[in-house]
Amino acid sequence: MGVSVFRSLIVAAALMAADSAMAAQDKDEADLLQQFDKVDVWHFPVDTTVRYNNQDTIVTRELVFQPAPPKGELCYVRFDLVKGEGDYGYGFKPGVAPAERKNTVWGVNVLKRGTVLDQHYSTLKLNVVYFFVEGPKSASAKDICEKKQSAATAEAGNAYKGPWADLVTKARAIHGWPAQK
Repeated sequence: MGVSVFRSLIVAAALMAADSAMAAQDKDEADLLQQFDKVDVWHFPVDTTVRYNNQDTIVTRELVFQPAPPKGELCYVRFDLVKGEGDYGYGFKPGVAPAERKNTVWGVNVLKRGTVLDQHYSTLKLNVVYFFVEGPKSASAKDICEKKQSAATAEAGNAYKGPWADLVTKARAIHGWPAQK
């Protein structure tokens, strides 16, 4: 019995080490670590499902970093889509130049359209990942932040579609990487 408990502890420790190794192997984090001394990661999970006709969810969020604010400067905000079905959108408000927008404010929408007989649903699960950096290793290190954030991709938040909420709600960011499933 003692051996099986010991084996369980070893397996649990190996799984926890694998999760941190996976986060350390993230491509964006690795790119930023080549340019900066430190990278601090925060995230916020979005999990919204709409099942009924015209029951739309349209949210604009600004993250609050507590209990202690992150050290360093915000470099890049990435949108990691976990699951998306139906009519949904996410990212930064379109039509605003990246230099003029506030990179802590972004929006999501999950929309339901149909009839009483057509009860399909829309769902959106994603993680919004914030990369804060400290200690640039070169004068051009900050260029990588601008390059990543201005990419014309949904991952960089620049492919938002659908309605945008003018009311901004504050949400609390979570320090570290999202849990791996």
